Amino acid sequence: MPLLILIALFAIADFAVLFTLGARLGLLTSLLWIVASGALGVHLIRRESLLTLQRARVRVAAGEIPSAEIMAGASFVLAGILLIAPGFLSDIVGLACLIPGSGQLWRRWSARRSGSGSKGAEIPGDWNVHRRDSENPASGGRAGDGANPIEGEYLGKDQ
Repeated sequence: MPLLILIALFAIADFAVLFTLGARLGLLTSLLWIVASGALGVHLIRRESLLTLQRARVRVAAGEIPSAEIMAGASFVLAGILLIAPGFLSDIVGLACLIPGSGQLWRRWSARRSGSGSKGAEIPGDWNVHRRDSENPASGGRAGDGANPIEGEYLGKDQ
């Protein structure tokens, strides 16, 4: 709910700045800025979504999780959406998403907010965790939390 309120306040401020600067710059200049930023946003979304998909496929084919590619692609798509939205504040935030290194700041902030430092926050099925656990000699080559296996009997089905 607080995120929805924050988005609504941002939209109201964005339109207020648009109308204020539009009155000072003129109608034609404001319209040209909105059309140009919208075209740049559409171009970014089309180009980066395809490039991100290609990079993610390469990483998946190599047996890796494409988390960095997905976060970078999400940053570009967010920038494109903000550039499509009419307003000067959204354009400034969208352009800030395009600055090299802004994606790394976003990943650090989101990792800190999600608490990824604890073992409980690991993603189920994460191959990096599986590799780390299987390379650890204390785990005996097993991935998992180190619990003993469940013992039981196996009954085969007759062919």
